Amino acid sequence: MGNEATEPGPPAELARLVLGTMSFGDTVPESIARAIVEAGLAAGITEVDTANTYAGGTGEPMLGRVLAEKLGKVAVSSKVGMQPSDGDRGPLAREAIIASAEASVQRLGASLDTLYLHQPDRSTPLEETLTGVAEVLDRGLAARFGLSNYSAWEMVEIQAISQRLGLPAPRRAQQLYNLLARRLELEFLPYAVDREIETVVYNPLAGGLLTGRYRLEDEPERGRFGDSALAAMYRGRYWNRAQFTALGELQEIAAQAGMPLVELALRWLVDSPVSAILLGASTPEQLSANIEAVGRGGLDPDVRAAIDTATAPLLAGAPHYAR
Repeated sequence: MGNEATEPGPPAELARLVLGTMSFGDTVPESIARAIVEAGLAAGITEVDTANTYAGGTGEPMLGRVLAEKLGKVAVSSKVGMQPSDGDRGPLAREAIIASAEASVQRLGASLDTLYLHQPDRSTPLEETLTGVAEVLDRGLAARFGLSNYSAWEMVEIQAISQRLGLPAPRRAQQLYNLLARRLELEFLPYAVDREIETVVYNPLAGGLLTGRYRLEDEPERGRFGDSALAAMYRGRYWNRAQFTALGELQEIAAQAGMPLVELALRWLVDSPVSAILLGASTPEQLSANIEAVGRGGLDPDVRAAIDTATAPLLAGAPHYAR
């Protein structure tokens, strides 16, 4: 009694990882997606993230097939709100939210851990959106809901309306954050920490720019900046001289610290006041290497100070986390 052996969980750093699948069905075929998921689960990842519009709508069905024999071993979260409007109804209208959540659950073969509102829908009153979310939660289609790509003031407004109407409030957010995109620190992160809102950060390697394999004059043919359906968006977000200047300085900092740039970028996030890191990959080997990097823990204070100096000029013009 009281001495039963229990299986150890993953290290604290790894418990903060969520497997991102935005590239599944886009630049990652199903066979590789299956291997990536296997590698993630074997390493101790317990949550997988997707969206109803990833890979033009093919991402969720693919993930559902990949996870068919793994239900109960991993939580699945998805998003609604980036699909086209239906006539004069916005993507976050009550009926749209419910229909999208139902479709996601059917495609994935499991209810959702978190249903995120993918981006603001300013054509629909927030009261209507929150009523739709409440029905999704009441029906057991999702356990909780969160916001993605919302500003701090929008989070405050939504929480206030939720409280006034007696509806569930968002306790989780998924936001853009990495060494080259640090605007989240200006307002949202302090607010989230103070109000105990979980913040899951995506794009930890800036779409692959923080691998260090690109130069400003390159014209990539493959990857997030090349053959991806989202290449134009990613080039607009990161492909400029200021970003590449900082990138060169970060490469020098990584070399002086005795680690690859990817490891520097991921370990910097370990020490940041975020709840989880959304980690994607194009191969299982890449995912395993990145998980190992996170497992090495945070960075020395002098390395973080050097990073702050290198990235400070980017802050004013950094990609915004809200849309």
